[in-house]
Amino acid sequence: MQYLTRWRMQLASGLLRNTNSTVASIALEVGYDSEAAFARAFKRSVGSPPAAWRRGLRGALPRPH
Repeated sequence: MQYLTRWRMQLASGLLRNTNSTVASIALEVGYDSEAAFARAFKRSVGSPPAAWRRGLRGALPRPH
């Protein structure tokens, strides 16, 4: 079960990083029935909720001058 969760979180992280898909659609795509269940699992695995994790990535990107 841990393997499946890690695999789902890796897929979700890539989708959060590389697409503009909603958290809800990503949750469904990686196999969760609800956005809430996905958000809890993501936070437990990664340390922050998916939307906050995505915002953190975007804040860390270099900005053009």
